[in-house]
Amino acid sequence: QCYRDLALVSRDGMNIVLNKINQILMEKYLKLQDTCRTQLVWLLRELVKSGVLGADGVCMTFMKQIAGESRAGPGPPGAARVAEEGLFLGFFCREWVLKSSILIAMAVYTYLRLIVDHHGTSQLQALRQKEVDFCISLLRERFMDCFMIGRDLVRLLQNVARIPEFEQLWKDIIHNPQVLSAQFTGVLQLLQSRTSRKFLACRLTPDMETKLLFMTSRVRFGQQKRYQDWFQRQYLSTPDSQSLRCDLIRYICGVVHPSNEVLSSDILPRWAIIGWLLTTCTSNVAASNAKLALFYDWLFFSPEKDSIMNI
Repeated sequence: QCYRDLALVSRDGMNIVLNKINQILMEKYLKLQDTCRTQLVWLLRELVKSGVLGADGVCMTFMKQIAGESRAGPGPPGAARVAEEGLFLGFFCREWVLKSSILIAMAVYTYLRLIVDHHGTSQLQALRQKEVDFCISLLRERFMDCFMIGRDLVRLLQNVARIPEFEQLWKDIIHNPQVLSAQFTGVLQLLQSRTSRKFLACRLTPDMETKLLFMTSRVRFGQQKRYQDWFQRQYLSTPDSQSLRCDLIRYICGVVHPSNEVLSSDILPRWAIIGWLLTTCTSNVAASNAKLALFYDWLFFSPEKDSIMNI
């Protein structure tokens, strides 16, 4: 009833409502109680069902909050449930999601990452299977929309290559690319395409992003230990949070590009943060993936299209 009244009195196409939801998602989400989170997801679904202009932007902000179960340790409770709600958003409003290429690509990027984190208990197995089906259907039906992710799509698909559905997809990518799209010529075409910053940023919650940007713009070299300890306690302390290091390193390489002024000052340099992230890896697989994340742009660097700051 409240939603109906809101829709009736709104004179700006729900613009104020969307801005407010965005603000809550960005700044207050971690503090919301479960009831409020459920209501927020419900409201988001209603906005999508009503085809409100700009709701896709709010959905992308919501996806940033779908942290993997690995980060549910000291972070917000029920990350897996949030993922399920986000997935439901995709299934429930599938036709609507398919109207927006960027939303398709963002959803695939998000859920390919979550599949890696959602392993273990039987409860998560069911969720993981839903995520696999969701990603495979979008990759097969709308491959060129997913292509806009660029070379990081290959990196993410490598991490899930052992799952039977993705194994079959890999065979098609390598041996029969035309099955996926007439415009797709093969894996090299993907690797030569740079990944946009908006994808690299979408796997960090707004809170992580703020803290990381603070460290790379305000903290002096030599005084970083307490900030790093805090960050580690908050986000990197669970055994499963190993996979987050790749996301952080890709973000630092592709998004955090300090000005010459900062580079020549005594502000904490990017290499020091990446070095710290690499030394805190306790799993060999995570360490290998983190190193690959660091050298990924270097392997396929093209002076015409890529930024030197990515190396």
